[in-house]
Amino acid sequence: MTDILILTASFGNGHNSVSNALKEQIENEQKQTKVVIADILEIVDPNVKNLSSKMYSELTENYPNVYNRLYDLKVISKNNIIDNIFSNMYYKKIYEYIEFEQPKVIISTFPLCSCIVSKIKEEYNSNLKLITVITDVVDSWEWIYKNTNLYLVPTNEIKNRLKNKGIDINSIIVTGIPVKKEFINKDENFSVKDKKSILIVLSGIDNISEDLLNKLDNYSNFNIKIVTGRNKKLFKKLAGNNFTNIEIYGYVNNLNQIMDESVFIVTKPGGVTIFEAINKELPLIILNSNIGQEKGNIEFVKKNRIGVILDDLNNLPYVLDYYYNNPSMINYYCKNIRRVKTTINYNRLINSVINEVI
Repeated sequence: MTDILILTASFGNGHNSVSNALKEQIENEQKQTKVVIADILEIVDPNVKNLSSKMYSELTENYPNVYNRLYDLKVISKNNIIDNIFSNMYYKKIYEYIEFEQPKVIISTFPLCSCIVSKIKEEYNSNLKLITVITDVVDSWEWIYKNTNLYLVPTNEIKNRLKNKGIDINSIIVTGIPVKKEFINKDENFSVKDKKSILIVLSGIDNISEDLLNKLDNYSNFNIKIVTGRNKKLFKKLAGNNFTNIEIYGYVNNLNQIMDESVFIVTKPGGVTIFEAINKELPLIILNSNIGQEKGNIEFVKKNRIGVILDDLNNLPYVLDYYYNNPSMINYYCKNIRRVKTTINYNRLINSVINEVI
């Protein structure tokens, strides 16, 4: 028997990352608790998972306008057709899996998972406890289902927006977006004035111009560390150069340490990465995006003044020059990040989950 079943889906890395962070935090606090993570598409059919992942990548990378139209439908519609069709097709198979695992609580880190579990509760008159963890700074209707017992949300603003949509405020808890324990606290041995590196995370980015690489390699104010993540093709391309000021990394297990040593992190606007940076009190340089949920994350960064939005990566050297010559602005961002950080309460998150299990 499973105590907690975390349902997710492999669309990007964020949902899986949140799932693993939740499992880690829960098991760290309650060592006897059995936590299982399952990909809802893997349960249905591995072929469906592979096809869906390819379609997601194709739409977000090559047809963002089409993706955004589909996303916008799910944002504004209380009963979006897309998820409901999938739910009607596969909820019985998911129910069989749940019956096998017999969890006391289900945590959803992906909207479709919340949709399907909500339908299962309705169809089978089930008393399953459903906790939905919203993994971006959004209040989209695609996350909201009537049979949800508890919402764990990233910010107070999202809490208020859900309240305005009719969600009982007592079922909404502000926790921040869950991150792994190595990201929760910064290394106090590094002060802003001691930091000399700029961290550029290119995971999910296929290319970087030769002109920009040359400028960064000749840059004298900061050392440049580029992490390509699981993008083996890009790593191979960049690692073949003899750089003097740029260090190239592939997938790393010490990203948290590199963040501690950095002045800025340059990255895509993923919810998890933003909250990792907040916990590390590391200002952000965010690459602008028109992708649905990423726009919500960008607005969060802008509104709270915790970083810079960069429209063109090639302009990065000019941005770095400005902040090198105006170090007080870096301190300004750090101060704002510390203010946001006070609203994050992972103990509240874990206690909420454990209370549902008990």
